[in-house]
Amino acid sequence: MDELVSIVMPCYNDGIYIEESIKSAYMQTYTAIELIVVDDGSDDEKTIEILKRLEQDSFCTLLFADHKGPSAARNIGIGKARGKYILPLDADDTIDPTYIEKAVEAIEKKPEYGVVYCYADTFGMINGPWNLPSYSFEQMLKDNIVFVTSLFYREDWEKVGGFNENMKYGMEDYDFWISILEIGREIYQIPEVLFHYRIKEQSRSTLLEENIDNIKKMYRLIYDNHPTFYTRYRNEYALALRDVIIEQAVSNRVKGGRSGNQRSNRYADYYNELRSKPILRHFIKKI
Repeated sequence: MDELVSIVMPCYNDGIYIEESIKSAYMQTYTAIELIVVDDGSDDEKTIEILKRLEQDSFCTLLFADHKGPSAARNIGIGKARGKYILPLDADDTIDPTYIEKAVEAIEKKPEYGVVYCYADTFGMINGPWNLPSYSFEQMLKDNIVFVTSLFYREDWEKVGGFNENMKYGMEDYDFWISILEIGREIYQIPEVLFHYRIKEQSRSTLLEENIDNIKKMYRLIYDNHPTFYTRYRNEYALALRDVIIEQAVSNRVKGGRSGNQRSNRYADYYNELRSKPILRHFIKKI
């Protein structure tokens, strides 16, 4: 008998998109699924109308949150989920009909796997492949390359304390994946486009990208949330950051946008920034 998968969908004023997302959940070839939609305090009339209809849908469980943000909404949904596996799906994105079937098959192949995701493309304002780097542990040390619509164990969510609700500006998925890696799980990427990410003119992600100070706060918070992880992998982390600096330096050189003195100042800025990270002070010679 197939294990139950719980699709957890937070929704805040996504009425113009949510039916398309729900349809993609209904169309799964893997049939042992439940859909949990968490209304995170929507006040848009169209969204409220659609959500009211969902209350009559036996396939869907509708829950309510007091506009606490995606992390809290996901945690509320997962807390009520009955599935062995969880797949978060935002109310404006869609999944391929075979995604869950292939993800369950993959995660059950190796007990070490704790997260399974796939290749992705974008639609909406921008259509085409989502050119994220292929998965590697080294890449995850540099930055998040795993989107939130990934399959994982409900028991692991419980073990790590769920999605961190202090990530108020975003990047809670990156923080969560670090927590999963921290308990010894591995991440596997299906080499096939099975997730479709909607690009909108304005979203939580675009708002974060426009504010460098908030980006810095979120990266620092992730670092502070996982001192054991970053201590354990301090050598790998230092070398990964060194690669980022080299890549950025080469990129700047190719663009030809800096004089020699400007480049020197930029390298000094990089050096001082790295020196400010406690975990890297003893490894600065590697850089």
